[in-house]
Order: sequence, then structure tokens, then C-alpha cells
Amino acid sequence: MKMKPEEVAYIAKLAKLDLSEEEVEQYSREFDNILEHFEVIANFTVEDTKEDIFQHQPSTILRKDEPSLFEDQKKLYQNTKDLKDGLIRVPKILD
Repeated sequence: MKMKPEEVAYIAKLAKLDLSEEEVEQYSREFDNILEHFEVIANFTVEDTKEDIFQHQPSTILRKDEPSLFEDQKKLYQNTKDLKDGLIRVPKILD
């Protein structure tokens, strides 16, 4: 399927884009490339592929997520500018 420059110009008009003739030609070629990729994907069959390809095994073993208390409070808050009663104070951003 070929994308005509007139179609690209029409789509640009609908999107309220002001494209030059060079840009229309460039986008027309890029759309053609994209549509060619979709044709390849549409013609791909998976009947001949092995089923084990679709079996995904996690390659990373994650540690168990267990909450713990951070003991070094001084190190935890070393980069804060304003601290009050163990809480970080930030500037007000809404009125």
C-alpha cells in the first residue's frame, strides 16, 4: 500500500499541521516504510514455530520484598534542606 503525498497533506490538514512540500514527500516515504513493516507482520505465520518459543522464563530472580526499618536517620536526611519532627518540609506549590 502506497501513501500518496495528497493523503499525507490531507492528514496534516486534519491535524492542523502546516507542512512544506518537502516534508509531505518525506512523511509519505516514512509512512510507506511503516506500512511495509505492517504487511510483513500481517503475513507472518506462527503455525510452524515451536511452542516453546512462547514459553517465557524469567531470567532474573528477584529477592523477596520485605519491609525493614532504616536505622541511620542522620544519613537518610543528610541532603534535606528543611526538617521538622522527622518530616521533610517542602515549599508550598499550590495556593
